[in-house]
Amino acid sequence: MGNNSNIAIRAKNISVSHGFFGKIGGKSTGLYASLNCSDYVGDSRENVQSNLDIAKNFLTSEPNAKLITLKQIHSNICIEVTNDSTSGIEADALVTKERNIAIGILTADCAPVLFFDPQKSIIGAAHAGWRGAVGGVIESTIKKMRECGSNSSDIFAAIGPCIGKNSYEIDDDFKRNFSGSGECFCLVNHRIHFDLPKFCRKRLIESGIKEANIETIDIDTYANCGNYFSYRYATKHSSGICGRQLSAICLS
Repeated sequence: MGNNSNIAIRAKNISVSHGFFGKIGGKSTGLYASLNCSDYVGDSRENVQSNLDIAKNFLTSEPNAKLITLKQIHSNICIEVTNDSTSGIEADALVTKERNIAIGILTADCAPVLFFDPQKSIIGAAHAGWRGAVGGVIESTIKKMRECGSNSSDIFAAIGPCIGKNSYEIDDDFKRNFSGSGECFCLVNHRIHFDLPKFCRKRLIESGIKEANIETIDIDTYANCGNYFSYRYATKHSSGICGRQLSAICLS
């Protein structure tokens, strides 16, 4: 169903669970088969809710736990989640220090980044497509965690499955959106490609996260489209319609 990373460690008397879920193991059918967790791509609300419940139950056994996701808009907006929060807010990152609230990001090639501060028991999740990453969504998430009490040097981060550099061909116009990040571009078969995980890692380090505290799940969603939703693959090979996989983290 999904992948875990070494971010799953215990802090004091609080446990943290997380998952980088793929597309397998859910209730949806057709172009959304099968663990689509997005309300905004045309799947039925009933199937999406069933899939979200499957993911939530994987993360926590607490019957009253909540799973909160966003209406993502490729922004740098990060919100703090409390027990009164609900899903569907327009933003691209979440932070919470509340127990039994799973916070989740939806992707289909963009990079999901999960955060954990074991010293202050604070978690975060960011949707880092190239626009959001350039616009500062990673920095906004870390800033919000600091506002909640974190120190950047205490935060662990995991970059989940996303489109890999070998699959991410771009043009010169795309490259002009970036400044001082030449090391995140490379040539593949004499074509310019972008390394999104490397760019996210760069922004994390520049924001004060220790390099040793950063893990990257080396899975290319485009190249592994049988197990992960990939918008670019769907656009090139079919209608462009596909589901979104969930990446989520929860304190308990």
